[in-house]
Amino acid sequence: MADEGQLVTSIKRAELDLPPSCIEFCPAFPSYFVVGTYSLQPDGSGNDNGQGGEEEIGERQERARQPQSRKGSIILFRLIEGELTKLYTEQYPSAVLDLRFSPHQFCRDIFAVVSSTATVSLYRVVYGSAARLRHLRMLDIVSMSKGAITPELGSEIIFTSFSWHSTRTDVLAISSTPGQVYIVRLPPLNKLPAAMDEPPAPGEWHLYEEPVLTHTLESWTVVISPSMGLPVLGQADEGDYFCRVYSGGDDSMLRYRTCKWDKDGNFSADLPAIESRGHDAGVTAILPLFFADDGRELVVTGSYDEHIRLFAVPVFGKAVNLAKSCLGGGVWRLNLINLKKEPKKGEYRWRASILASCMHAGARIVELRQTEGGEYQFRVLVRFEEHKSMNYGSDITPDKWREKLPVVSTSFYDKLLCVWEIHRDII
Repeated sequence: MADEGQLVTSIKRAELDLPPSCIEFCPAFPSYFVVGTYSLQPDGSGNDNGQGGEEEIGERQERARQPQSRKGSIILFRLIEGELTKLYTEQYPSAVLDLRFSPHQFCRDIFAVVSSTATVSLYRVVYGSAARLRHLRMLDIVSMSKGAITPELGSEIIFTSFSWHSTRTDVLAISSTPGQVYIVRLPPLNKLPAAMDEPPAPGEWHLYEEPVLTHTLESWTVVISPSMGLPVLGQADEGDYFCRVYSGGDDSMLRYRTCKWDKDGNFSADLPAIESRGHDAGVTAILPLFFADDGRELVVTGSYDEHIRLFAVPVFGKAVNLAKSCLGGGVWRLNLINLKKEPKKGEYRWRASILASCMHAGARIVELRQTEGGEYQFRVLVRFEEHKSMNYGSDITPDKWREKLPVVSTSFYDKLLCVWEIHRDII
């Protein structure tokens, strides 16, 4: 399957100053997109790969125990009719591992960034002739947890990914390299200051020090399910709101837990966390789709083992693997392009199109469908393979009305950004 699908070529290429790690189009201004970068700094010995150099073994071991230094940047681009323009660059004090725009109405010009020094930053895209990024706020894990969580001497905590809550504008879930997944409460987005030098918004940032999920190795990805109306067995008071948090880790586990906010906004995770095996390497991407008629949630995952999988996740109990396919490279990120839940006679009961960032294999457009006979099938529709190193970040324009839809994909070590197009009909 890795060699299936139409092979497409770029219409525009650009080399960046630093290796790109993540990318997303701005839903408020669809011609704009933002790229985050990640650079590991030399260690002071003249080596940034741990090779060569004349030093004592003891000195090398001592240096290895120290947290590594990283830096990054956040770059604002404009893409109009195939013309790519770099509008603004914000230097960042540490490496950027993930960035995502708010999905909430009236806040879709705001995005968050998580970093290699366990910080969360909020930015706003400023549109127009003086387009730029406005830094709104930054806090680290020590401040957000009121000192309850502090890295031990010689160790570090890296935030690897995060997810916005789909209906609560003030909630994030964040994954980390020690394996913990945390819930964070923010001030209301609609009350954020216009800039960093203005007084902070009312309300405190708060990271709940008790992890909602825990992996035995690095946690690479986390998602708060956007599916509404999660069915929950047992007692539920009026005004209670339930959601499910999923995470994937280097321990090859998919973990998930149902959480609750009561009518007063208090958070609790009283139900036990559930772990699901079924991956042959670390779980790096999770994409919830919807609840099926039988009450199980359909969830797509990606893994270092190069496979994309579909699971059915019950309210309680283990997830069941319904389908899988090899994409030829580690599946680092999955973006939903389109979901058609209305049956098409003679073809499918439902159909999803997904953009997959497949590390050394490049990017893929993948179709997932349930046939009229009830079978679940993956199929590669499009392949992009001009990247010469790891494709960690890709995104497609939010404007789906065009005949040709631009896709931007990036690769890490060669610092390459590519623009390519797909026909609207295939999604």
